[in-house]
Amino acid sequence: MAGGKLSPRQKMINMMYLVLTALLAMNVSSEILNAFKTVNNSIITSNKQITDQNNTVYKTLDDAKQDPQTAAKAAVWEPRAKDIKAKSAAIYDEIEALKKEIKTASGLEMVDGEEKFKEDDLDAATRILIEQKKGDALYNKITKFKTELLGVIKPSEVSDNPVVQKQIAGDMENFAKTLPVKMDIPKSKTGTKYTQDGKGWSEANFHMTPTIAAVTILSKLQNDVKNSEAKLSDYCLQQLGKVKVIYDEFAAIASASTNYCMPGEPIEVYAGVGAFSDAAKPSVVIGGAAQQLVDGMATYKTTAKGAGNNVIPVKISFTKPDGTIATVNKDIKYTVGIPSGAAVALDKMNVFYIGVPNPVTVSSGVGDEKTSITLSQGSASKKGPGKYDITVPGPPGEIKLTVNADKVTNPFTFRVKRIPNPVATLGATLEGGKVNKGTLIAQSGLVALLKDFDFDARFTVESFDLVYISKGEIFPKSGVGPLLTPEMKGYILRAAPRDVYTFENIKVKGPDGQSRKIPGITFLII
Repeated sequence: MAGGKLSPRQKMINMMYLVLTALLAMNVSSEILNAFKTVNNSIITSNKQITDQNNTVYKTLDDAKQDPQTAAKAAVWEPRAKDIKAKSAAIYDEIEALKKEIKTASGLEMVDGEEKFKEDDLDAATRILIEQKKGDALYNKITKFKTELLGVIKPSEVSDNPVVQKQIAGDMENFAKTLPVKMDIPKSKTGTKYTQDGKGWSEANFHMTPTIAAVTILSKLQNDVKNSEAKLSDYCLQQLGKVKVIYDEFAAIASASTNYCMPGEPIEVYAGVGAFSDAAKPSVVIGGAAQQLVDGMATYKTTAKGAGNNVIPVKISFTKPDGTIATVNKDIKYTVGIPSGAAVALDKMNVFYIGVPNPVTVSSGVGDEKTSITLSQGSASKKGPGKYDITVPGPPGEIKLTVNADKVTNPFTFRVKRIPNPVATLGATLEGGKVNKGTLIAQSGLVALLKDFDFDARFTVESFDLVYISKGEIFPKSGVGPLLTPEMKGYILRAAPRDVYTFENIKVKGPDGQSRKIPGITFLII
């Protein structure tokens, strides 16, 4: 059934029926059911990703209506994209309701927030989709949906230029042949003849089909709907040409050069607007006095006076793109110590991180030779006068560091935290999104990188899954270690526009020796 001159899609369908036929002669094994569950979960993940991509298209079209450069074209194409979205959502929800009905008939219940039902039930799909003829109805609705979807874009309504109309008409004819929604009825290799209508389609796909397999087939149909929506909505966006992107967010910034000092030590306060835009016309008042801006920043210098906690008020005003004035007030707080006391400054962060050396500076005012430290947990390695590396084993919580200065003890409490999760990248450069085939082929594996983290902490990739989605077909693969397997590289060599590659279930190990799972990344071939 899987041989001969058949398309890859047809081969996959025939192979599925071989499996389902075998299931009738034996008890359904958990391995087969788990295979269907894996494919179904991958399709659901793909559907969510395509929905997010489509929403970005609709948001761009909506924004284009507000831009004088693109408003005229957007007024033509944005309503059609919105109509495409509505038609897709309606049929998608109908299929989702049908999936729910089949699962309910198989004893659906929620256990610990997860759906549980009799996955090997051979009766529910047959009864609902064939005997109750809901499969016939779905077949007719999908066929009508495809016709209506193509009818949203009428050449005569979107342009009065005959040349453009002819081009759009040709594009629509091509979409009619290539849209992923296809209600093909496979030819039986066992002698069964299926009628070329909804009844034949239902019998070919759902007769004596286990519930989990029927749900997977319906999820695949939802995937076809979403991909068809994506093709036509992308086409609407392409008619606009380039859409101007405007950055219209500003962030007020205020910080001090130190938050702990001794009497007589200098203090500098920096304040400004993060966008550094002349149009924002920022004004900055620090300590009650207006400050001059240089390269978008104001610098205020003062001298620490008196012991204890102190505050320097900062007021920042700037003009937003809509012409209104925004004002932000910030308080710069710092503490002034006394010479006879002890101080501890963490050289990189204000917490101790598990599994890495945490550099600290200890001062007491009585001389380094009369100063020592003790820890409630972990160890300290002295690196020089007043310099230590603190290593803590965990778990997260608090640690007490005591400075012993000439027989006077000074306790300090610090937080203990795990190193934050790294970011998954492909080849240490790509973090997901749209990418061309050549760039993807050049990568050899996954790299977990720590972003904006002051310590030299490294993570190793232990394992990951790759889900390759092409023309609605799902190809999952698992790998151990960071490198792409030969099979995965083969999938990448097959890349074509609109193909999706998702790296998920990524497990990494950090300096603390603990394995953890990090968010995956997805690439769309352009």
